[in-house]
Amino acid sequence: MEQEEKKKLNIIAIADNSEYGTSAIRHGGILAAIFKSSLTIISNFSFSKSNQNDQNKNICEEQMKLTNQLIQNDIEVFLLSNPFSTDNIYSYADETNTIMFVIGVQRKGKDSLFNLRKARHFIKPSRLPVMTVGLKLPDSDIFRQVMLPLDIDRQHKEKALWAGYFSRFYHAKVHVLCGSYKDQLLKQKVKDNIDFTKKLYQNLEIDYELHEFSRTIDDIDRFSIFYAPEIKATLTVIMMTSFYTFIDYIFGPKENAIIANEDGLPVLCINERDDLYVLCT
Repeated sequence: MEQEEKKKLNIIAIADNSEYGTSAIRHGGILAAIFKSSLTIISNFSFSKSNQNDQNKNICEEQMKLTNQLIQNDIEVFLLSNPFSTDNIYSYADETNTIMFVIGVQRKGKDSLFNLRKARHFIKPSRLPVMTVGLKLPDSDIFRQVMLPLDIDRQHKEKALWAGYFSRFYHAKVHVLCGSYKDQLLKQKVKDNIDFTKKLYQNLEIDYELHEFSRTIDDIDRFSIFYAPEIKATLTVIMMTSFYTFIDYIFGPKENAIIANEDGLPVLCINERDDLYVLCT
C-alpha cells in the first residue's frame, strides 16, 4: 500500500439530476467536513463519452445550496461540469489527493446514474474507497457509529484502517462484528483478525467495541446491515469481491446484497489491492 504525502485532502461526489445525486453531494459535504478536506462535485460523468453533457450544472448548484445549509464547517467546494469518463476521473482523483468517491446507487430503476451493475463497474478499478449511498439524506452528526464486520478473510487490515479513520478524525466508535465457527482452523482465522484489529486500535487509540456472536454467520457484511439499528450504526465497511467465481457471474457477487440496501445504509467499499490509498495521519 502506498503512503501519500501530507497535503490538502479532497472528496469527490459524483452527482446527477436525481435525488440520488443530491444524497451523494450531501454525504460528500459531511465527509469533507469530517476529514477537513475540499469537496469536488462532478456533474458530468459518464461511462460513455457520447452520453456526456453539461445540463446538470445548474441542478448541482441548487443541490449544493441545500448541502451548505446542513454543514456548519466551512469547506472549499469545486463544481465541475466538464466531461469526465472513468479513466480521467481516476487521474483527476490522483492529482487532487482525493481520498474517497461518493456515489448514489439505485437498486432498481433508472432514476440514478448508478445502478448495482454500474456501481460495481465503477468501484472495481478504483484504488480509492467508494462510499455508496441511497436516498436517505444524512444528518450533520452521521458516521458517529461505524461497523467493521470481520470474518475469516485475511484482507481486513485495509477495512480496519478505514473504519478507524472515522474514529481518529471524528471521534466515532467502531463496532467490530464477528461470528463463531466450529471448525478450529476457521475459528483461528477469525481470532487472528480480531487480535490484529485489537492491537491496531489500541496502538492508534481508536474507540471500539467488540461484538462477538456465538453462532456462525455466513455473510457478516450483509449481517451488519440488519444489525445496524441495534447499535444505531450509520456506516458499514466492506471488501469487494476480488475474483468472480462462476456462481458470482450467474447470481452476482455478495456485495450485491449490501450496496443500495433497502435501509439506505451507506457502505464504504474497499478493493483488495497493493496500491490502495492510505491516509497519512
